[in-house]
Amino acid sequence: MEESKKTNEQLINELNKARQQIKHLDARMAQYQRDEEYSKQWRDIFTLVFTSLSIPLCLVNVDNFKFTLVNDAFVQFVGYTREEIIGHTYQELNLFVNPDELKNMDTSLQSTGLLSNIEIKSRMKTGEIRTGLFSAETFDLEDTHYLLFLITDITDVKKMEASLIDSESKLAVAFRSSPHALVIVTMGEGRFIEINDNVCRLTGYSREEIIGHTIDELKIWDDQNFRTRMAKALWEKGRITNEELVWRTRSGEKINMMLSGEIADIGEKKCIIASIADITYLKKVEQELRKSEERFFKAFNSTPGVLSISKVADGTFLEINDSFTRVFEYTRQETIGHKSLELNLWVNPDDRINMVRQLMETGIVRNKEYLHRTKSGDIRTLLFSAALIEFDGEPCALATTVDITDYKRMEAEAREAANLRELDRLRTELLANVSHELRTPLAGIKGFATMLLDYDKKLTVKEKREYLETIDDNTDRMVELIEQLLEMSRLGTGMLSIKKAPTDVISLCQAIVSEARVRAPEHVFALDVPPRLPEMIIDDKRIHQVLDNIINNAVKYSSAGTEIKISVRAVDKDMLFSITDHGVGIPGKDLPNLFQRMFHPAHLQKMGTGGAGLGLSISKGLIEAHGGKIWIESKEGVGTKCYFTLPIDGKVESVATETLK
Repeated sequence: MEESKKTNEQLINELNKARQQIKHLDARMAQYQRDEEYSKQWRDIFTLVFTSLSIPLCLVNVDNFKFTLVNDAFVQFVGYTREEIIGHTYQELNLFVNPDELKNMDTSLQSTGLLSNIEIKSRMKTGEIRTGLFSAETFDLEDTHYLLFLITDITDVKKMEASLIDSESKLAVAFRSSPHALVIVTMGEGRFIEINDNVCRLTGYSREEIIGHTIDELKIWDDQNFRTRMAKALWEKGRITNEELVWRTRSGEKINMMLSGEIADIGEKKCIIASIADITYLKKVEQELRKSEERFFKAFNSTPGVLSISKVADGTFLEINDSFTRVFEYTRQETIGHKSLELNLWVNPDDRINMVRQLMETGIVRNKEYLHRTKSGDIRTLLFSAALIEFDGEPCALATTVDITDYKRMEAEAREAANLRELDRLRTELLANVSHELRTPLAGIKGFATMLLDYDKKLTVKEKREYLETIDDNTDRMVELIEQLLEMSRLGTGMLSIKKAPTDVISLCQAIVSEARVRAPEHVFALDVPPRLPEMIIDDKRIHQVLDNIINNAVKYSSAGTEIKISVRAVDKDMLFSITDHGVGIPGKDLPNLFQRMFHPAHLQKMGTGGAGLGLSISKGLIEAHGGKIWIESKEGVGTKCYFTLPIDGKVESVATETLK
């Protein structure tokens, strides 16, 4: 608006100059009015001066209100051409928007003959509404009564003024509704010129008790020197940010505040606009947090467990307790700020990668056993737990570890002692069982050998042959028992070796069936294999032994003339073997115990066909040593089907079996 006033003053000066020129020309015209040639020259000069001015000007005949003369600035203002304006009235051009404004203009002209900066809205040719300050004056020229209009276009100024008013309104709303206490004080004496309601709420003073008074008069600040320091900082930097101070309320209560402010020109005065937040509660929380942290670190350092805080990203140690230095043998100075991998603490670095992955996914790791290395190189087994926390604004692991090295050693020793006791028990049980099993064939051998020695001449050739065949059968039985004992001993001590090599499964099964037909010609043997099977990496002798054990059981517990079927199929990554018989079957309650050492189903013992009970146990050990599985399905009185699987892609290597449990 100031610029608009200055512009109007300049325009009025130009108008006055124009008036003086017109009066001067009028005087000359009076002097030479009878001289038509000079009169024409005067009109040309007047027109030249009129049209050259940069402000919108128009000359209107008062008798008919038609436009007589307009300058280029007026043409540009209304948007009509000069031809569309000259000779027409403002009503014909529909220039004025508000009839009341036009009426006020007419009244002023009739009463005073003048207009001075009357605000009037005009309609352009395009329909756009623009605002102008109209000034006008009546005068006579060549016996004709005219109105000379001068217009200042203030449309943009009005828009800026409206925008400024809107901004000020929004600023006032924001000022009043701010959650913080906002004040405006003069820079020098600190006199309050504006506040919001929060200031009254915090101080206990009313608005009337604050506005117009100084900070010193109200004694709001507990530290009177704070204003001096704040003023100095404001003069030097132009603003202050988050300065803490103590505010005294009307009742004398002291509250903690956080102040931010900057210098602003308001009117002709330099002022401070300041935001003040109540941080009393935050200060109390901060004190409690500090006390809590002190208690935490006291407990952290005094706990007997190994505690550490490290960055999840790279394992940098931020805090450790005394137990950590005792177990890992690194001093605090050697640990803080260094990474766990840098200190070579993790025996298997992948363990830390897996631990961090679980920690980030679930937020916690519980009771994981990891191997750690001390400064001296000693390998210790630690039971590790960790929780994801935020420490110094960064994701960290709060870890607690328990050294279980000695416990693991004692556990291993106890397990070894238990294994030894179990082995001793098994040996005793095995010897008792085997002594019983060996006693029968030995008695037969002894008895028939004695018969041959004592009654050699009395026995017929047929009787001697029968006795010798019995001795031979009992000898075979003893050899079988001894072989099983040796195998069981190797399995029990983990000394059984598996030597794998590429094997044609179809050829292996064909050889086994051929041998079975010779051993048990009274049974029917069928081989069900596809035309082609993938070559396998197995110990063919051990698998031959497994198949013989299962086939022998099938022969033993099924009637002569019944079929025993061997089937082989490739299923996914395994080779599936099955041996099916149509024998007596096995009760369901005995199925879970069939692979235990020296287990004898009761119904088979009654049949008098029981053995040492080692064949299936040995078979299970051999199959599992190949990485396979073995199981039995059976129905009493229907028959039994024994299955086992072997990995097709077994590696070519020799391995020792683990001790069987």
